[in-house]
Formats: sequence, C-alpha cells, structure tokens
Amino acid sequence: MQEKIVVPYAPILIESTRSIGYSFEAAVADIIDNSVSAGATEIRICFMSQDPQWLCIEDDGWGMTADELESAMRYGSQSSQNTRRKNDLGRFGLGLKMASLSQCRKVTVLTKKDGTICAACWDLDYIVQQGNWSLKFFAEDEIKCMHGWPWLDMHDSGTVVIWEHFDRLKQGSSKVQKAFDEKIEITRKHVALVFHRFLSDEGPKNRLSIYFNGETVTGIDPFLTKHPATQPLSEQILRIGTEEIHVKPYVLPYLNKMSKKDLNSIGGKDELRQQQGFYIYRSRRLIIWGTWFRLIKQNELGKLARVRVDIPNSLDSVWEIDIKKSTASLPHFIKKNLADIVENTVGRSERVYKYRGRNVQSDNLIHIWNLIDERGKLQYQINRELPILNMLEYHLDEEGSSLLESFIKMMEDAFPYADVYYRMARSEADITETVLDTNDVYAIADQMIQQAISTEANVGVFLKTIDKMDFFKKYPNVIRQIREVYGND
Repeated sequence: MQEKIVVPYAPILIESTRSIGYSFEAAVADIIDNSVSAGATEIRICFMSQDPQWLCIEDDGWGMTADELESAMRYGSQSSQNTRRKNDLGRFGLGLKMASLSQCRKVTVLTKKDGTICAACWDLDYIVQQGNWSLKFFAEDEIKCMHGWPWLDMHDSGTVVIWEHFDRLKQGSSKVQKAFDEKIEITRKHVALVFHRFLSDEGPKNRLSIYFNGETVTGIDPFLTKHPATQPLSEQILRIGTEEIHVKPYVLPYLNKMSKKDLNSIGGKDELRQQQGFYIYRSRRLIIWGTWFRLIKQNELGKLARVRVDIPNSLDSVWEIDIKKSTASLPHFIKKNLADIVENTVGRSERVYKYRGRNVQSDNLIHIWNLIDERGKLQYQINRELPILNMLEYHLDEEGSSLLESFIKMMEDAFPYADVYYRMARSEADITETVLDTNDVYAIADQMIQQAISTEANVGVFLKTIDKMDFFKKYPNVIRQIREVYGND
C-alpha cells in the first residue's frame, strides 16, 4: 500500500464553502458567539453602508496571542468532539472563517492580549492569485491604519473582526447601499432575539452589551416573561445520561392585553401564529425557534404557546446541531416527554381563548354574533373567528388592525340591548329580519373564496362549511350555486 497526502486546492475549497447557507444575520451572530465565548462584556458592530462597504465587530474579550490567532484562522481549528467549556458557543472551529467569507471576500482579525496586538487576514483574491492557503500577517504600522485599531488601543485585551469586499451583495442588488442597510436592520433584530438572555441578564457581571454604530441593542424576550398576564408553567427536567435538558413552557397573554411594544417584541400580530412552538437554547443562546418539530401542527388556538428548551453544548451531536447553529433534530428518545409537555401547553393556550366568557350558543353554526356568559353577565360579541373578518385583518397593517378591533369593541359596547328588548316586548312584528338580495350574498361568498384562493387557503373546507355560517344559512340557493361553481376546483 502507498500513501499520499492530498492537500485540498485552497481557491476552489474556500469558494465552495462560501455557499454553505449562512444568512447575513446568522453570520454576524456566529462572530458574536466567538466574542461571548471569549468572555466579552461589550460588543460593538460598526459599519459603513456607503461604497466601499465594511463591517467591524469589536469585543473586549480576552484576545489572542499570535500563535492563538494563527490557530483560530486555520480551518477546523477545533474538533466538534472536544469537550468545551459550559459557556462556549462554538461548534466546529469553522464559524469565524466560513461565516465571514460567506458574506465577503476579505476578513481581517485584529486581536490584543498581554499588551501585544497582532493581525491576520484571509483574502480570497490573494489566495486565488497565490493558488495556496496564504494567510496574511501584518506589521504594527500596518495594523494602526486598520478599522478597530482605536478600540484595541484603548482596551487591555479584545478582538476585532473586519469584513470587506461584499461581492455577493453587489451581485444580488443594483442598490447596494439600500440592500446593505436592510441587512443591517434585519441583523439588529436577529441579534436582539438570539442573544436576549445575555442582553437582559439581571446579574450585572453576566450582562452583555451590544451596540450597532453606537446604538444600544435591547433584548427581545419572546416569552414576555415580565408581562403580568403571561402564564409560566412548571419547569421540567429531561435527562440524557448525565446531562439535563430544562423545559419551561409559557402561554402568552391574550392579544388585547398586549401593548404595541409587546406585540413588536414577539414578532408582531401577523407573525404570532408562525412563531408558536419550541425555542431551543444552547448555552442560553437561541438557535432555533417557531417549530413544533412535527409533534403537532401549528394552529390558531395554540398560537400563544411557546416552550423554552435549554440544552448544554455537550449534546450537540445528539441534537444534530449544524455548523451555522440554525438547524437541529429532535432526539427520538425524548419525543414522548416533549409531546406531553406540548399537549399541556397548547391546551392552556386554547383555554385562554375558550374562557373569555362561555359561549351560550350550543348549536354547530358559525355565528356573526356570539352570546357570551361572562360569569352570569350575558352580552353579545362579534365572532373574531369569522373567515371574512380574518381575511379583512390579513389586508390590514398593524395600525389598521388596531382600528378595526377598536371599531368592533365600540359596536359590541353600543349593542342596543334595552331598545331591542323593549321593541320585542311590545310586538315581535316590530322587528323584521333583514334579507339581502341573493346577488349581493353570492358576491360576498365569491369574494371570500377568491381571497382564500389567493392566500392558498383550503377552499374545499370553506365550501363544506358554508352552510354552517348563520349568515349564509338563510340563503340555500346561494350555497348551492357557489358549490356548483367552485366544487370541482
């Protein structure tokens, strides 16, 4: 047998690894992971969106020596099989390089430790020119001309990562500055959510501060843990060997108990249904959210349910955490435990909706007006689950939805109970039931179906249940016609 060492051709390998699938915000978060792992308490993201664009991530962590920097710049500098510190957010030893070069063609790292500053750079154009793994190092006078030098000069230790030459950004947009600014804004929100437990830590010694061009990033708490109407459920501990997984379910407050700020912090009203599910944290860093891992389907009544799951980095292989730390698989042997927790949590979420007063009407019709028994006090309320009302809300922005809700509440509050009672008591003949022209009723049904088609909703379900809506039940000819027209679609 013969043996030969075959070294990968640097230009081709590096170019291919750029397409691993990092988004801009995920790449920035990966660099922040390194800063957190290095004990940083302050991280500053500085950037210039005008041409030439650049982005600089500065931290006050413990920094690196020249040898440590060379190791950190090497691809595969640390095995995923190695035992990591409890608070180490790294995974494969590839994030610094692959995350950075997925977004730009040049990444430079400046670092300071024990009073000495050193710098190294991966420049893809230089690597292509040399045809080899040519890592650049810089002298002190060169380093003083770089972004990040003033930061290191005023700190005892720290690291600066600089991104330059955003080739893919320029290839993908004719308005590069606008596209860059949009990515920065998405990244700001992403960072506020992903690192919210670090940003909001009640212990000053553990709290992390992050800034975007000097502006403080405030953590986004997806559970609204400080809201008085949030329902925190009992924490449970699942064990895999000697390791523990902490599971803490929450049920969010009903919408009318949330302020505009509350809604924004959980993704907005439109995203509420999509954001239900598990929130998986690895060493307090959010990596995956808004999924039930196929244990159940997302549904309207369960949209207030969110389950926080804390896993240690020692279980990365069990959860199949990927390089980007953005995907994972639910371990088979804890599915049953989590399924029981999900069932209980979603049940609580449903009860938030179902006990907003008991619906007195016991038939199977979908009513426009629901008669509600609120602990003995009867009142009529507009059915918020009406398909046409949901369709209307779909076309409104947050301000429009808020105005619509206010208008509905005014209608409910102004319901003329006394007047109706008085007139009905005098003579039932005084109150006549309004009957619309069938063409108008057909137009309403047709409009609802067209909207359902445009949003890829299930038209078959609508056709099957149209006779269950008390509005359409009075118009059997319309029901028959609409089913004949759309029944075969």
